[in-house]
Amino acid sequence: MSNNETEKSFSRRNFLKMSGVATGTLVAGTYLGSLLKEDPAAPEQAATDTEGQQSEGGEQAAESPDYTRAYKFFQRQEDFATIEAAAERIFPEDDNGPGAKTLGVAWFIDHELSAGYGSNSREYMKGPFKEGTDFQGPQYAMLRMDIFSEGIRVMNEQAQEQFDATFPELDGGQQDDILTQIEQDEIEIPGLKASDFFEELRLVTLSGAYADPLYRGNIDMKGWEMKKFPGAYMSYANEIESEEFIDKEQQPLSSHISH
Repeated sequence: MSNNETEKSFSRRNFLKMSGVATGTLVAGTYLGSLLKEDPAAPEQAATDTEGQQSEGGEQAAESPDYTRAYKFFQRQEDFATIEAAAERIFPEDDNGPGAKTLGVAWFIDHELSAGYGSNSREYMKGPFKEGTDFQGPQYAMLRMDIFSEGIRVMNEQAQEQFDATFPELDGGQQDDILTQIEQDEIEIPGLKASDFFEELRLVTLSGAYADPLYRGNIDMKGWEMKKFPGAYMSYANEIESEEFIDKEQQPLSSHISH
């Protein structure tokens, strides 16, 4: 990540093209396989992030509250805003389409941290904890929910020390400075390598942008739309042999519910 966005080695458009395989994996559920069982605890705080609907006469209809917009993991609005701001720097809005904030990525992260992903529920966690091979990934006794809590705390701590403000209050360049320092292990996060937290944050951000809307991210399937990914079709038997690109309407998992 560079402080000067004009010097980036590749554009977001190229990144979107190259990450097609990742999109399919996320949608299919490889990443989300351990996350289907959510914490049954009731949400503590409802948000009012809803859009009004137009009636046939053109008048603004009453807003219908979105009850999925409630904190399940985060206890403080500042912590949620920190993750939202960091995710937006990793997956920013540009000419190709919306960024992480518009796609609801922070809500995706909040809900996943409260479920099996946050508690490492399907992973071996008994040690020994030591440096593994490149194929094993980070070896920590810490749960992901604790890793994210520490990462958020350090991001805001560094924002105060370096810029005398909270992380969400910084401008994009300043936020990039801190994220780059974390990515390059120039900032210490107790109990883990800072770069491992950054990689986890990057992965969960991309997951929230591309997963099925069932998981609270990828709002209105705009993440799929940017990549012309059709979504959760059960079969492509009628199109598989076509040599032409077929632009299919995006379809979520919820479209398979019998009515």
